[in-house]
Amino acid sequence: MPSVIIPAHNEEKLIEKTLRGVIADGIEGLEIIVVVNGSSDATAERAKQFGHGIRVIETTKPGKCNALNLGEEHLTRFPRVFLDADIELRPGTLRTMIEAMRNEDVHIVAPIPSFDLTGASLPVRLYKRAERFNPYFGSGAPNGSGCFVLTEQGRRRWEEFPEIVADDGFVQGHFETAERKSVAGTTAIVQQPRDLKSLLAVMTRARRGGFELQTKFPELMQNHESHVRRMLKRLLVRPWEWPAMFIYGYVRIIERLIARRQIARGETGWGRDETGRST
Repeated sequence: MPSVIIPAHNEEKLIEKTLRGVIADGIEGLEIIVVVNGSSDATAERAKQFGHGIRVIETTKPGKCNALNLGEEHLTRFPRVFLDADIELRPGTLRTMIEAMRNEDVHIVAPIPSFDLTGASLPVRLYKRAERFNPYFGSGAPNGSGCFVLTEQGRRRWEEFPEIVADDGFVQGHFETAERKSVAGTTAIVQQPRDLKSLLAVMTRARRGGFELQTKFPELMQNHESHVRRMLKRLLVRPWEWPAMFIYGYVRIIERLIARRQIARGETGWGRDETGRST
């Protein structure tokens, strides 16, 4: 029977919606653990009040990877679902992903991400419009959906999660392309930054995490590929998409510059977006 682990830091506004998505399919024997790490809000209380046999573990130590390691100490079942606490799975998604794990050649799957842009500014909308042409989203796993499912054999490929920012990138590096799959007929609602400043903060953090992954685990990069050139080729032949391409290019250039500056200064800010959590 499957298990679900949800690391949660200050997610009182979204945790109940996330949990509703997990139980929506009525999967029997589902083992669910929420690890509330370093929170200062009511995330733990709301998760506990939700019921449905959900176990809540609290730790004062912040950090997503620490929360994953702590939660896995108490999990016993596979396939294992790793789910961010701000992601909403649409009904049928969890069951469909678990069924997809019956393919013996696939060891990690993810749902198709759907980006919630309610109230987002024009630059953010243009950036995400360009990103639609990036094959990374909606192919393979992890894929930007904030959720992935591992087989027991797949999870054995490393021991504990290391203390890094790019945990998804770390996981991806352990699987070849043929072993990773996005599952058709599934949807994960992913909240997005609502303004350009917040988008740059989130993307800078991701860029910094990518640099860190390359430095600490260079051997894992063989299972990473860049889709940017392929994406830009798709955009170049569509003149009506050029404004989106311009914004996309601007963000990617600025995020790289800021990330390098932060690394040089030894800055380690999380770059967490609060605008998407206010909806």
